[in-house]
Amino acid sequence: MYKALQSCAIMALFLLMAPAFAADKADDAVALITLENGATVRLNADFTWEYVFLTPQTSATTEGQAIESQGTETAQTQAEQASQPIAKVQPVVIASGPVVGGAMTASAMDHANLLRSTAKGGAKVSYLKSQWDSKGRLGLNFELSSNSEENYVIIEMEIGLYADSGELIKTETVNVWQAIFRVPETYLRMGQTRDSETFWIEGVDKARWSKELMTLKIIDMSSR
Repeated sequence: MYKALQSCAIMALFLLMAPAFAADKADDAVALITLENGATVRLNADFTWEYVFLTPQTSATTEGQAIESQGTETAQTQAEQASQPIAKVQPVVIASGPVVGGAMTASAMDHANLLRSTAKGGAKVSYLKSQWDSKGRLGLNFELSSNSEENYVIIEMEIGLYADSGELIKTETVNVWQAIFRVPETYLRMGQTRDSETFWIEGVDKARWSKELMTLKIIDMSSR
């Protein structure tokens, strides 16, 4: 899927280059794309993408409170217009990230499996499994794959862990992939799929993490 997203990002950037530069630089979203499986992703200007969740809402707008008089209209016509309903309900769809105000949204929690993978620069990281040791530490394992021509030696990732209620428990930054210096066979190369080591995280209550809610984000990459 991330191959298609990369292609969409390049096309969207080409088509939207002018308005993107004219917009506020704080907003790096280029476009919203709906995938074949119905999920919606936001393409960013740095060629990354992330899932967004659409929340339908309603808003009321008042109309007819100030009716403009025209010479060709009769008093009766104006009276009929004024008697029409002044409130009109319009559907509004709000696109938001999975986390708002430090907590995971209800929509994101309903689609938690979408948040268990992330991709950047042609490399993809997916959550594999969890385990607990005798010290009460949470162990996380991930799968990495690449369709990039780059040979990755370090991939740094931020992990956000959320309680079953959606409350943020903690964030951890790990080198989800760490090659051995000057040992090319340990690099993450195009077409390869590799498993990470187990990352042990302290301070997570097992009873609050039964839904395995998390967010993943690649924040840095090094290649040779």
